[in-house]
Amino acid sequence: MYKKKGATKSEQMVDGYRGEGVTRFLENFSLMDWEFTEDAAFLALCDSFRESGETSAMEFLANGEGAFHFQELTQNAAGEGVDLSDSDLLDEFQQEVIETMETLCRD
Repeated sequence: MYKKKGATKSEQMVDGYRGEGVTRFLENFSLMDWEFTEDAAFLALCDSFRESGETSAMEFLANGEGAFHFQELTQNAAGEGVDLSDSDLLDEFQQEVIETMETLCRD
């Protein structure tokens, strides 16, 4: 789930499972609101992944060129109102990008 900036209190809930009173934002922001696979940074990431010959998207994102394109993609996400400042949300987004790369970006 991706957290939009400016979520209201009505979009929050207490995490009762842990019983810690942790506040989480309910997110209605889905990939239908921002389709990152159509973003120029993702397309460049995909092209670079194909050209690299790397078989693992995770390994590719760990190198300079992959990391550069992923950073650009996260900046574009911020421009679309997706708040990835929370490390859990960023990790979730990165995992989704990796899975999508491994599905769509293979020759």
